[in-house]
Amino acid sequence: MIRTLIIEDEQPAAFRLEKLLRKLQSDIEVLAIIDTVESAVRWFESNPPPDLIMLDIQLGDGISFDIFSKIKVESYVIFTTAYDEYAIRAFELNSIDYLLKPVSEAKLSQSIEKFRKFQSLSQTVNIRKLLETIENRNDKFKKRFVVSIANKIKVVETGEIAYLYSREKNTFLCTVENHHYPLEFSLDNLELLLNPELFFRVNRQYIVQYRVINRISILSKSRIRIDTVPPAGEEILVSTARTTEFRHWLDR
Repeated sequence: MIRTLIIEDEQPAAFRLEKLLRKLQSDIEVLAIIDTVESAVRWFESNPPPDLIMLDIQLGDGISFDIFSKIKVESYVIFTTAYDEYAIRAFELNSIDYLLKPVSEAKLSQSIEKFRKFQSLSQTVNIRKLLETIENRNDKFKKRFVVSIANKIKVVETGEIAYLYSREKNTFLCTVENHHYPLEFSLDNLELLLNPELFFRVNRQYIVQYRVINRISILSKSRIRIDTVPPAGEEILVSTARTTEFRHWLDR
């Protein structure tokens, strides 16, 4: 039997994951479903380690990496995440698998097969190396942008940026003083260059800095509007696909 622990703070997602595991693999035993860092640490202190952990990164009381700093975990880990691309590359480099939410049946099946391969070869994964990579990721983000204005050059510190947006295949930044400058980066590139602790890609057109958000309005269960200071020239809506991740980002 593959003794499996699910650590996930969204109950519907946890139950769906359990259902998929049982459907895909008849030899999987789900030991427990845990939703916080604190309860996970208590579980590990009073139970033998599981063979496999399905681990959400953002939990109700913090980041799941905190579990590894509090207690030694020697189980194989499959992360379920909507985390930034830099972290995902860290998972790959350290031979730890990951699943982007919502978890698909096909991807989950592949991850379980990867686990079986590691288990049969008695290979280990370097969680400590992963944590060091994640902790050092802030050094990789841009600190300033150089923009051209007519025949002059201006340097804009990232802390001065209110939001970044795209218009007709062009990209611009808006400063907290409401000055707009063109950039030679796409929003997809900027999403990787900016610190995700401070900036969030709310939809295909906008990346917003946390401290300029003035008001958040819930329009429906899956629809959120944000107002910024300075205000944008149009309504900024959080895309439906990113609503849950946006809530987690606000609650860090």
